[in-house]
Amino acid sequence: MSVDTFVSSSPFFTIVVPCYNRADIVLDTVNSVLKQEYQNFELVLVDDGSKDNTREVVATVTDPRVRYFYKENGERGAARNYGARQARGSYINFFDSDDEMYPNHLLVVKEFLDQNGQVEVVHTGYERLDGQDRVISEVYEFKESTNEVLLHDNPLACNTVFVRRDIALANPFEEDRRLASAEDWELWVRLASKYTFHPIRRKTFCLREHDGRSLNTIAPEAVRRRDELFAELIKRNPDFARRFPNRTGQFVADRYTFISLTLALSKQHRTETMRYLWKAVQQDPTVLWRRRFLASVKHLL
Repeated sequence: MSVDTFVSSSPFFTIVVPCYNRADIVLDTVNSVLKQEYQNFELVLVDDGSKDNTREVVATVTDPRVRYFYKENGERGAARNYGARQARGSYINFFDSDDEMYPNHLLVVKEFLDQNGQVEVVHTGYERLDGQDRVISEVYEFKESTNEVLLHDNPLACNTVFVRRDIALANPFEEDRRLASAEDWELWVRLASKYTFHPIRRKTFCLREHDGRSLNTIAPEAVRRRDELFAELIKRNPDFARRFPNRTGQFVADRYTFISLTLALSKQHRTETMRYLWKAVQQDPTVLWRRRFLASVKHLL
């Protein structure tokens, strides 16, 4: 089928790509999307207030499936929500502007949905590469269910997850800037509190590590604000308490020990480190024996 045929009909997938000052690399991501084996998709590029020439660079793309939107800067969560509201596809995939989509990314999901019905949430696997294209790690199989894994960590890069459009619109990303760099995890936990994450054990993209990644540049104070908010959102989430009974304290305690370890490693916040360790114990006394709590204490000595 021709591209024109796909453009004239409703796309099955909408790929939402937020970008901010990515003029130098955004075309690489766009081109990787356009090389998909499954072609019934649209690509929604949301320029989140870029100050470079992203608009002009994207204007060189002539494929009619690529739709460009500019908005005032509001961080990635707000940009993704904006893109979701423009989506026409049955499923939305939020993809980052600095990663590469492999040609099978959409096809393996479509095949899964054809076999299993239009489930609420599905995710694929991926690999992490360094600057020399060497594999750092592969993420596509978990020992536990994805819902359970998300209670301890967020191995799901945002690119991994496909959300049915009605579910995505009813469950937007949290737009509070304090949550930046964990806004995807917070949404996955919120979705996991109501739905089942269906895994596809196939690698469909690569996440390239570089110094500009937000997780590589976040400061201790930003970690404290982020995880304080994350903990509060979990404590106020009745769906979490119902789906994961007696786990709220454990999750919140883990956020506090993440803060405490970050502060302890900075060697500048001894009193604050101790305060968060105490807060963690109050939420869940068993945190005393967890690795992150013990590591925080070690770095205090």
